[in-house]
Amino acid sequence: MALLITRPSAFLPLLSPDDEVPRYSEIGTTTVEASKNYYPTIFTRDTARGVRKRTRDPVLDSMRSQNVEAVSQFLGQNLPIPYSPSFLMQFVFGKDCFCFCAREGSRASEPALHVDNGIIGVVAGKILRSALDRQVCTGHVMILAVATEWRRFGVGCELLKKLELAFHNVSSPATVASTTAPRLKSIFLHVASTNTEAIQFYEKGGYAFEKSECGYYGRKADGIVMRKYFA
Repeated sequence: MALLITRPSAFLPLLSPDDEVPRYSEIGTTTVEASKNYYPTIFTRDTARGVRKRTRDPVLDSMRSQNVEAVSQFLGQNLPIPYSPSFLMQFVFGKDCFCFCAREGSRASEPALHVDNGIIGVVAGKILRSALDRQVCTGHVMILAVATEWRRFGVGCELLKKLELAFHNVSSPATVASTTAPRLKSIFLHVASTNTEAIQFYEKGGYAFEKSECGYYGRKADGIVMRKYFA
């Protein structure tokens, strides 16, 4: 399973137990024969270093309309609930909505090789504007998913940073026509109260507990709202 922000979900950490975030440059190369086991069942850091072929830094880009089907399929394979293409279209055409995909660098330019176009991670969210105070806005992280074989390599961290930057750009006067752009006050997300590892992951990213929401994930677990404030 991968990280999921919307209900219902169970979170898994993207960091290693010793809090080490391996660098992509640590991933080695090997022979063509060894690369046949491209996605081994038991995926370890040593496996990544010794088995992956032509692996380069993941490429992060925005989801486009022609990629919606592939993103929907990827999320259906890596999350407990599906996201339909029609739902995901809001992140293509919606105002202040964002969806970024991480693609394996070695296959980003070869979509025909894999049904998922080489997608290894997805993050999505939107800006919420207050009807009471137009001077501020809030970011909402709605989806964060990383393929099982790519967890613990910092992909989720990079995706989250990419979305946070997009939120900041919306509130930056330099990127909009108006000089009175709304100030980004905070970014929030939901996480299952029983998923301590995911909570720790977000705490390391600057998110803090705000409140509990009873029954947010149905009978399985309550939800926790975590929020990151900006000065």
